[in-house]
Amino acid sequence: MNALSCPTSGVRRAVAGIAAALITALSFAPAPALATMDPANPVVHGAPFVGSTLTLEIDPASFRGCGAAAGPDYRIYWTRDGVHAEDHWDWWRYTLGEEDRGKTIAAHVVASQNGCEPVEVSSAETAPISASHRANGFTGRSAFEILARRSDGTLMLYPRVGGAWESARTVGPGWNGFGTILSPGDFTADSTNDVLAKDSSGRLFLYEGTGDGGFYAGRQIGSGWNGFTAIVSPGDFDGDGNNDVLARDSGGVLYLYPGNGEGGWLNRSVVGTGWNVVNQIITPGDFNGDNNVDILARDGAGALRLYSGNGNGGWNGAGTIGWGWGGMTTIAAAGDIDGNGNVDVFAVNGSGQLLAYYGDGDGGWNGSGTIGWGWSGFNAVF
Repeated sequence: MNALSCPTSGVRRAVAGIAAALITALSFAPAPALATMDPANPVVHGAPFVGSTLTLEIDPASFRGCGAAAGPDYRIYWTRDGVHAEDHWDWWRYTLGEEDRGKTIAAHVVASQNGCEPVEVSSAETAPISASHRANGFTGRSAFEILARRSDGTLMLYPRVGGAWESARTVGPGWNGFGTILSPGDFTADSTNDVLAKDSSGRLFLYEGTGDGGFYAGRQIGSGWNGFTAIVSPGDFDGDGNNDVLARDSGGVLYLYPGNGEGGWLNRSVVGTGWNVVNQIITPGDFNGDNNVDILARDGAGALRLYSGNGNGGWNGAGTIGWGWGGMTTIAAAGDIDGNGNVDVFAVNGSGQLLAYYGDGDGGWNGSGTIGWGWSGFNAVF
């Protein structure tokens, strides 16, 4: 599982003075056994976007003997931008909400002060929390879910929770009027994931999610988008907390359209050239574990490339991470399929099999498997 933040040196505060030490030494009752090692720093796991759940890894043995006989030897609390997050009381989990967006989160472990010198260790701060990512799905359960369009234009939702598919749901008919459909995640800052769709005349429509698997009526948010040969949404590519869109023109120029968090755009900028050598662009989120969203792309020879984002609207380098992908009719990403904390990729092959390719959290792979059949009947899967 990917660590969201790396351990830093713990903060230790010794408050027991000489007098307290003398009192303890003279006490008739046996002193509790002290911890036998310095506490290790806690590590926070999870993705830094609204809707994701952070989890905590600590070393309980380091605090053994630091509490009452019948009580815990330590306590845990969370901070938001350095202030105690009293609205998050669960020791082990922190589900990120809209109130956390733009802020950093950290976990702290404190020894119970019964016979031990008070000791506190802290995790590193997370990256600033961004808007809900595509990986959160559409039903408000932070789950891997897929949208697929049938040949008759009906859009279907395929929820998948706990490693198993739930019954498919019909979102609605009439979606075959769109040449491009994608999900940017939350594009309007309401914590629910949305859908963007481009029609044949180049108009771009926003369908805001209801949060329970449905969508409100679409509204136009742009025109002139028929000059682009690819439109994708990587999540928060420039690190401002809002989800963005990338668009490639016929000359291979890649543009960043920063989302403004209100269903619109800030000024676009060029973030790459030569992108017409790839025939499919995939947006998995953070694929290499550095807390920045990345891009995958397939070239004409079937090689899959990783373009590592730098978190500020640019790149940290590129490399090939796979070959033989030319036989896939669809390659896309929709979050963590196997529930191990790493983002994954799915693909549909020529036989209609839905395949999962499991990311290892470090820019590579941890195996693959078939998770569905009969997907050749869809002309869009995302």
